[in-house]
Amino acid sequence: MRHRFSPLLVLVLLLAPLAQAQTADGPKRLTLETLFASPEFYGDGFQGGRWAESGAKLLYVDTDDAGASSLVELDLTTNQERTIIDGSDLEKPDGDGLIEIEDYASSADGTKTLLYTDSEQVWRLNTKGYYYVLDNETGRVTPVASRAAGFQMFAKFDPAAEHVAFVRDRNLFVVDLATGQERALTTNGADGGVINGTFDWVYEEEFGLRDGFRWSPDGRYIAFFQLDETGTRDFSMVDYRTLYPETTTFRYPKAGEANSEVRVGVIEVATGDTTFFDTDTWFEGGDETEYIASMGWTPALEDGASDVWMLRLNRDQNHADLLYGDPEAGTVTQILEEENDSYIEVETGFSDLSTGTITYLGDGDHFVWRSDRDGYGHLYLYENDGDFVRQVTTGEWDVTDFHGVDEEAGVAYVTTTAESPLERHLYRVPLDGGAPEKVTTGAGWHGVDLSRDFDYFVDTYSTATTPATTTLYRTSGDEIRVLVDNAALIERLAGYDLPAPEFMTVPGADGTPLNAYLVKPRDFDPNRAHPLLIHTYGGPGSQEVRNSWGGQERLWHHYLAETYGVLVAGVDNRGTGGRGKAFKTVTQNRLGILEAEDQIAAAQWFGEQGYVDEDRMGIWGWSYGGYLTLLAMTYGDGPETFAAGIAVAPVTSWRQYDTIYTERYLSTPQKNAEGYDLGSPTTYAGNLTDEQDLLIVHGGADDNVHVQNTMAMVDALQAANKQFDLMIYPGRNHGIYGGNTRRHLYTMLTEYVAEHLAGMELMAIR
Repeated sequence: MRHRFSPLLVLVLLLAPLAQAQTADGPKRLTLETLFASPEFYGDGFQGGRWAESGAKLLYVDTDDAGASSLVELDLTTNQERTIIDGSDLEKPDGDGLIEIEDYASSADGTKTLLYTDSEQVWRLNTKGYYYVLDNETGRVTPVASRAAGFQMFAKFDPAAEHVAFVRDRNLFVVDLATGQERALTTNGADGGVINGTFDWVYEEEFGLRDGFRWSPDGRYIAFFQLDETGTRDFSMVDYRTLYPETTTFRYPKAGEANSEVRVGVIEVATGDTTFFDTDTWFEGGDETEYIASMGWTPALEDGASDVWMLRLNRDQNHADLLYGDPEAGTVTQILEEENDSYIEVETGFSDLSTGTITYLGDGDHFVWRSDRDGYGHLYLYENDGDFVRQVTTGEWDVTDFHGVDEEAGVAYVTTTAESPLERHLYRVPLDGGAPEKVTTGAGWHGVDLSRDFDYFVDTYSTATTPATTTLYRTSGDEIRVLVDNAALIERLAGYDLPAPEFMTVPGADGTPLNAYLVKPRDFDPNRAHPLLIHTYGGPGSQEVRNSWGGQERLWHHYLAETYGVLVAGVDNRGTGGRGKAFKTVTQNRLGILEAEDQIAAAQWFGEQGYVDEDRMGIWGWSYGGYLTLLAMTYGDGPETFAAGIAVAPVTSWRQYDTIYTERYLSTPQKNAEGYDLGSPTTYAGNLTDEQDLLIVHGGADDNVHVQNTMAMVDALQAANKQFDLMIYPGRNHGIYGGNTRRHLYTMLTEYVAEHLAGMELMAIR
């Protein structure tokens, strides 16, 4: 039985942080004001941009105070800049003012540049706007199409820079740049119906696909995705902030429900003739051929022409086929087949298909394939006809990022977990199967971006105690110069003298060692029993425990430790990433149960340590972490383990979530009803005890994890006569931000932790 705090204990604890805050000397103290309402912990970011074709040069857009957007080339070795396109010359020929460059693309011959501007959001990103063609020699700017006709999406030059194709209102169009004549290539696109050249909500969210068409290498054809969402169902969100509530409706296929139909077609641009490939995915095939998750053009094959390659998945996403479609004959050939006893992760790079699941090499004869078929994520080399050549990387570690192949040197560049699951490092791996060579050195987390010629890379490096610094290196490993040192932020942080998180392993429910970290206060007393708060995410392939800078959220954990003596831990349960396929997929078809058991077991282990008060342990998380919080509070030994919990934007029943994500791990409710029921927090709502304190938080405009999830949990708790706390943020999406929202949110979370774990009254932090 848990105890409630006596008034005397509350008073003692109440005075402690106030006394600390009044200390004249010593380290500075974190406050909610500095964390969430000031730039105190903002760091300097690297300018970023796109690599030039060769050398250590980046192209980026720079907008001056007058609103002129210029394209600038930055030589990273010298920090010298050169203006490529002068934004002060970019007058809109069809409107007022200058063109503010939001994106750009050069033609293959370098004579023209596409400029993208005045964009608006579609789903996650601003992918609809207006395009102009800049003649690089004359400086003339021409609209691709009339603004009056509507927004344009994903405009692209053909290889000869004679035409531009784009998507408008779910149809494909092409413009002859010599005449300005626009022509519709498809005409059947419609809301709630057919989609040409782009995607529905779930394809973007879960496969990372937005731009859905590609010119052929010879410019004769356009290959494009076509979806039909007629059979999917509407989901509505209501904004109650207006006098008459406003409703937003969009198609959202929930687990077990109908997906959009999908197929790939090719349009012969000159004639407009369209051929669709028979991939058995268009109103046929059933669950065995459900998705086309990626598409592009092959290099020239034996007949001298390019085919359209397509990656097809079944509905359970454990069977993949690499298909080639002949654009002239319309025939489809299976080149490669892969099966998995759990699921196949399709890598797309969110529309960047250059180094995804399949990567064609410049030699025109080979491609690299990513797979975890040997138990870890590795690279495999194939000939373009599907004949296997060799495994490129091997070992008991995962390739987490594939950066491409330097074919002249005969090496692939990869980021891996070979050093430790808690770290990321760049390696150079010979294509002939030789031993990998580590390129980065410092212990911690390296995010690398290689130049197009593989001679340089930018390394954004951080540790759990140090914010990111950005440095330019040669791929030989030689440092050229520091680009961003973040010295000012590092100096400010030094004034707070925050102790480093302690990395450790703790036993899971079955005894498996789980990676964990623990945040302690500076004056940590191992002989005193502290309250404990576990921060969890825990979803498939994720990692909470890593030797990298944790930003604002981790600093908030330090604030809780320093101000209220609350220890904060993170634990990567079974099902998380960085430790191979078996560890990651053990939760298959029973999502949530093992993860909750591991979080409970970890908390119990901490409770057995002399420095943790087992009667004052809590758990909190966001999204999947919110889901796991609810399960850990109500499932198994959770009610006897956790005194308090905070679930932000939680899934409460996987029947409420989208098809592609959910069915990847649980199959469909029709096939695995038991898995859905066992993994739903609503199933265990009646287990919440009177001694537990639960806060649920959700954004009212969350298009990802709908607030309907929270309403289902509220309904189940009320039906079981359970008391709990609830906060809804009207008009806020899954990230719950904007205006003063974050400050309000974290003030509330702090008050909840202080009151229900540390025993503080609310006035302690106001």
